[in-house]
Amino acid sequence: MDLILDIAYKYPFSNEAKEVVKRHESSRIDPKYLELGRLRVNEGITKGAIEFSEASDDELKLDYVISYVYARMIASAISIAAVERYVSAEAKRSAQALSFEKTENIIYIANELGIKVEQNGELFAMPFTIYLSNMPKSDEYRLIHQKLSNGIVYLERYKLIRILELAFTKAIHTGMPIPKENLPREVIEVSKTIKMPVEEIKIRTKKGVDERYAWIEKLLAHPLPDFRHRVVNLILAPYFANVRGFSEEEATKLITQYIEKCKELNPNTRVGESYIAYQVRYAKRKGLKPLSLNRAKELLGGIINFDELG
Repeated sequence: MDLILDIAYKYPFSNEAKEVVKRHESSRIDPKYLELGRLRVNEGITKGAIEFSEASDDELKLDYVISYVYARMIASAISIAAVERYVSAEAKRSAQALSFEKTENIIYIANELGIKVEQNGELFAMPFTIYLSNMPKSDEYRLIHQKLSNGIVYLERYKLIRILELAFTKAIHTGMPIPKENLPREVIEVSKTIKMPVEEIKIRTKKGVDERYAWIEKLLAHPLPDFRHRVVNLILAPYFANVRGFSEEEATKLITQYIEKCKELNPNTRVGESYIAYQVRYAKRKGLKPLSLNRAKELLGGIINFDELG
């Protein structure tokens, strides 16, 4: 059995995987791997996870390694949202593979990613500073809940795997999204066959929201085919930032979800996540309020069917 290939197909971002890819480098797009990459991305963004399966022969393992290279290109060609969802799914796959590994293999993968860890009985010992740099942002991983002694944090196996899943995410995300001008035409064309799932926009109920802006809540259920940049900077960014009081990150995420729904009607738009983030930041800094309903009708009556909004 090829031990390098065995590590590579489970952890396609690893040094071993890079070595395998180098061995099989080609200047031509291989239709087989292009299709495998497409299936990989589609599974990742529609299901939110890519199922890990034990490969029994080297040819199948090689398929996993090379299709990963194609999948990264395909996800990059779709959108930033697709990249984020794909990267998360890919990291979950490797974390699932890691859960079946022997202890020495877990330590090997961790060390390869720069996370120093050693076995300590049934626990894993990690230097305090390394733990702080890699711990998940959830209550369970706060230092107060960990076993800590002499600058060493002692972790159960499942906690270490969760930490490594985040490290996998960072490793996979490196270099993504790949600029579209660097992507082969075949990859761009295949990317157009994958549709991002339209997720329901979930907004926390918050008492005291001004009834004058109730029409904006209804607008969020009605995707628009055009002029979405004006809707973002005149309505949505000020609304989420200063009426609903969301953080810049939360507001940007919610508006991005709405724009993704709009793209189902017309994918041609220059409204991207960076534009949305800028408008949210600007609205927050200036304390802007969204257009009133009457003013919105004057400026945007040609693109918004206000009769649908009641």
